Amino acid sequence: MIQIIKAIILDIDDTIIDYSKIVSHCYQQTAIELGLKKVSRERISKYFGTPHSLMLNDLWNYKDEKKFERILFKKINSKIVKPFPGAIDVIKKLYKKYVLALLSSKNKKIMYPQLKQINLSTKYFKFVYSKQDTKYNKPDPRVFSKPLKILKLKSSEILYVGDSKFDCIAAKKAKLNFVAVLTGHYSKKEFRKYKVKNDNILKSLRDLPKWLDKNE
Repeated sequence: MIQIIKAIILDIDDTIIDYSKIVSHCYQQTAIELGLKKVSRERISKYFGTPHSLMLNDLWNYKDEKKFERILFKKINSKIVKPFPGAIDVIKKLYKKYVLALLSSKNKKIMYPQLKQINLSTKYFKFVYSKQDTKYNKPDPRVFSKPLKILKLKSSEILYVGDSKFDCIAAKKAKLNFVAVLTGHYSKKEFRKYKVKNDNILKSLRDLPKWLDKNE
């Protein structure tokens, strides 16, 4: 059993939006356009949720982040993304009982167009934070400093839901409750390495209401 959850902060990409399958190809195309080597979609996807500077350095030893993003964002914003089945309905249901918020490492230039594209109104959330809204990036737990000040709740009263090890590390270090969803590129086995309990690893966001009923 955990303390009563009063607020739920959600990651966006591969938690709410089926993202990496659609846009990893955009990263490949951008790299090729810039004369960089082709990297597998799987390797690229493992960096989602981290700053682009880290991905560009590790995968291509490329330093001009602004130029890469300028090309990349045009490609991404031309794609049609969709929410995972049941994700929007879950958010609308949880909104009636909990304070909801979004926290993503996503650039706002693609975050807001995609939220609009999937018809997810920001009215359901106390705050919507993109890369530009926080000084820190996951897995740095300080990424939650600003949200905690806004929510004015104990960390034990907050649940963070995400799909990657970076979400997990940041939440645990910030002493938040954490639930993993398997709609990204991390398996149950990988989450278990970070001491996430089996019961706290869900197939998708659709299973979250049942988890909350069971754990409160």
